[in-house]
Amino acid sequence: MIYTGVKRDAPEIAKKYVNTLTKNNKKKIEHIVKQVDVAEKILNNGDVDDFGRLLNEAWIYKKELNNNISNNKIDHLYDLAINGGALGGKLLGAGGGGFLLMYMKEKNRINFFKKNKKLAHVQFNFSSEGSKIIFIDKK
Repeated sequence: MIYTGVKRDAPEIAKKYVNTLTKNNKKKIEHIVKQVDVAEKILNNGDVDDFGRLLNEAWIYKKELNNNISNNKIDHLYDLAINGGALGGKLLGAGGGGFLLMYMKEKNRINFFKKNKKLAHVQFNFSSEGSKIIFIDKK
């Protein structure tokens, strides 16, 4: 996960594209929702690279919903990661800022962050136990 450095009001961003849904946007949202079943099959088959590519496709559809979902900084970070070896990714949440989730093979990820040391990134692991606090700032 790469922090975009952009703070936003997620509910406000979501309102902007939920309240302006067109027939075309509804089809895009339906396509994104159908990708959940595709993603489940891909992951159950162990095709993690294909999952990365599916994230990319979902990101393209999400960006088309409304101009407030992305911005030049987010697009630049996304393109930087793709050019650094990511197979795909997407902005988490409503859009407009926050974190980019990118899928990179281990070797590409290590090289990418060596070259881009100023990027704020969060390493994470999957767990069946749910979210855990891993850091508490005691200032």
